Amino acid sequence: MRKVIIIGAGLAGCYLATQLQNTCDVTIVTKKSIQDSNSMLAQGGIAASLDPGDSPSQHAADTLAAGQYHNKPAAVNQLVATGPKLIQHLIQDGMAFDRQSNGQLDFGLEGAHSHHRILHANGDRTGAALTSFVQGEIHQVHWKPYSTAIDLQVQDNVCVGVNIRNNQTQALETLTGDAVVLATGGLGNLFPLTTNNQTITGDGIAIAARAGVAISDMAFVQFHPTLLSLHGKCYGLITEAIRGSGAILVDENNHRIMANVPKKDLAPRDVVARHLKAWQQQGHQLFLDISAIPDFTSRFPGVTENLDNHHVPFRTTHRIPIQPGAHFVMGGITTDLSAQTSIPHLFAIGEVACNGVHGANRLASNSLLDCLVSAKKAAEAIQKIDAVTIIPQDTPAAPQPKPLLPSLTDLQQNAWQNLGVVRTKAGLTAFQNWLSQFNYQELQPSQLNATDLAITNLCLCASLIAKAALAEPKSLGAHYIQETTVKTQAG
Repeated sequence: MRKVIIIGAGLAGCYLATQLQNTCDVTIVTKKSIQDSNSMLAQGGIAASLDPGDSPSQHAADTLAAGQYHNKPAAVNQLVATGPKLIQHLIQDGMAFDRQSNGQLDFGLEGAHSHHRILHANGDRTGAALTSFVQGEIHQVHWKPYSTAIDLQVQDNVCVGVNIRNNQTQALETLTGDAVVLATGGLGNLFPLTTNNQTITGDGIAIAARAGVAISDMAFVQFHPTLLSLHGKCYGLITEAIRGSGAILVDENNHRIMANVPKKDLAPRDVVARHLKAWQQQGHQLFLDISAIPDFTSRFPGVTENLDNHHVPFRTTHRIPIQPGAHFVMGGITTDLSAQTSIPHLFAIGEVACNGVHGANRLASNSLLDCLVSAKKAAEAIQKIDAVTIIPQDTPAAPQPKPLLPSLTDLQQNAWQNLGVVRTKAGLTAFQNWLSQFNYQELQPSQLNATDLAITNLCLCASLIAKAALAEPKSLGAHYIQETTVKTQAG
């Protein structure tokens, strides 16, 4: 029986486990509890062309347009063709998506979609509902919660395992297997304002990069336009589905910020985020006006609970204070359409992977769909791989230099300023120079404490973003380079 090690307990990792558990010996490693993942936080829903008036080709066209045609068409076609079938299987197995009073599936609309095709569950708690349902389908898996993946075991350019650390006992352990799957999510906590779970610190990308695995498209980081913003800090996502239901973006003077932009408040996320950022820099406050949604609290119970927890008086003002924050990375570990990376027997699925499906800017609600599709394709490939022969090796620990790292706050502030919504070549170069004073590339992950390991991984991800952004001289999708004009005096 093949041994498979999955790093990450979000939707991608858990759905993969359901596909392999009857034929493989599966272990899932997760940094905290099985409830801690970005998948659990996903509000908007899952996109699929299941409505009779919709089609995979229309979904593909919207995905390509949002991605600025930087997508790989084969990956997009795989997503829109395979995704609806997997969702139908989940529905047959008992997954309950929201329905209209007549029993038909209730499809929502989100930015840059040409059709109502977003399925929701429990209103705006789709991610938690779907991930919990899939986790409930797991019955033959070894769990290793509260454990952090440290680095890969590679022999003769084949991945044969992973080193992990128990976060409670600090004990190190080597897990060996015929396939290792990275399903660790993105790198949102590189930035001070993010929708991401606190566990998301770029671990999978950093682990792969240190092992020489190919990485691609790191210039493309998506900033979600609407995070709940109070006193300069963000407290979770305000789902795009609210704008799809009629909410509009306004400032303190009730000026409609997106009025003169194509598709207005439902323009692609990169466009909306840049407009909001520019408006904010002019000294304006940013709000989401929800007065056009009479049944707001029943339609968006998760957002309502979050607003109430933070004492936002939205019932009387009909406004939610918002600002953009880091949401999703389109780049990551390079994979083919079967989730295979550049090192045999190492796979990557979900946000940590880059198979080209999202292009330069992910279309809203395609992320959960990609989790299902990439996991399904990985399962099919893993079923066909040969078993690996593992030769026990003792690798003596190299002397560890004293870590010289920035504080997480300094790293986040510098990343926000130079790698954020709007970038400049000068800022990217300055960021690289600032990062070069630290020795994050020389450190042995196994010898670092949890805090230093997270900062080390985020530094490595930040360097990959800066390098990739400088290599993209023109703006494209979520990578926006502001042209700076230097005036010279005529002699």
